[in-house]
Amino acid sequence: MGKKKSGPLFLDTSIQIARVVHGPKTKERIRNRIAQHDQTSTGLVSRQEFKRRLLKEAEYLLRILNKYNSFDEVNQHVIRLWGQWPGRVRKRNICLQTLAQVHGGDDKERTERLSLYLRSLLVAGLKRFDQQVDSVRQDANCACARADVVEKVPLRKYNFGPDRCSDTRPGQCGVVAFLQTRTDACKMILEKIRSLKPAEKTNDLTQAEEFLQEILFHPEKAVSYNPCLSTGDLLIALESLGIESFYTLNSAESQHLCRALKQTLIVRPIDPLKEDVVCPQQEKKWPDFGQQEKSSAKDASPKIDN
Repeated sequence: MGKKKSGPLFLDTSIQIARVVHGPKTKERIRNRIAQHDQTSTGLVSRQEFKRRLLKEAEYLLRILNKYNSFDEVNQHVIRLWGQWPGRVRKRNICLQTLAQVHGGDDKERTERLSLYLRSLLVAGLKRFDQQVDSVRQDANCACARADVVEKVPLRKYNFGPDRCSDTRPGQCGVVAFLQTRTDACKMILEKIRSLKPAEKTNDLTQAEEFLQEILFHPEKAVSYNPCLSTGDLLIALESLGIESFYTLNSAESQHLCRALKQTLIVRPIDPLKEDVVCPQQEKKWPDFGQQEKSSAKDASPKIDN
């Protein structure tokens, strides 16, 4: 008999993106981890982040490719992207990882393959996102996430739908009702964030704390905060409620959110040679992810190959 599999595993946005554009060793690590569990799921807010973070960058790269008509020039353009603030670093990294999926051949061949690859991501990326897991949890009822990417033929322009809850039609966004079903979980998370030292609170956790303090008393205000855009980590954690294990590349916020929700945290390090870090929910002490995050940030900085 084979080894008994572990219980359900929730995949957050970072894992879903890594399955598409990270290197082959990381993809293999993730496949091996998933194979150890009897069921996988993700959520609508992760679906929206996948669309916003990966597919919008695919559309950006396609526009640049149409401008240069050269894979090599697009690669150089991305390397030149200026700025070290988190949003710009994420954009540069995801773009470089996406370009790395196309290799071999001369510039003309890579250019043709890149064009086909990017369009494939745009027209079929969300469908693959859904098919890669056993279920996409619908609890959050995120109207932005439900909007698929629409290709406008023959213009080859793409409509991604709204990014903000407040931009959806009245009654479309279900975040208020969702949060009302998660009141106890919201209180546990707020209590956990409040217990942290100032140095342990990331900007995202601080935003989550401010959001929770407001909506626990005034849930009707949730839509105006555009939480799937401003506090995505919090909503994804709430989507995962009841799932035994949570799988992520992002330990900074997840270590505290999983603690609050009594989940086993599994962290996939940036370095593909390293093993997953498994933190059983019953263990009182977990690794110092603060130090690991700093090391990972240095290791993940873009490198230019000669």
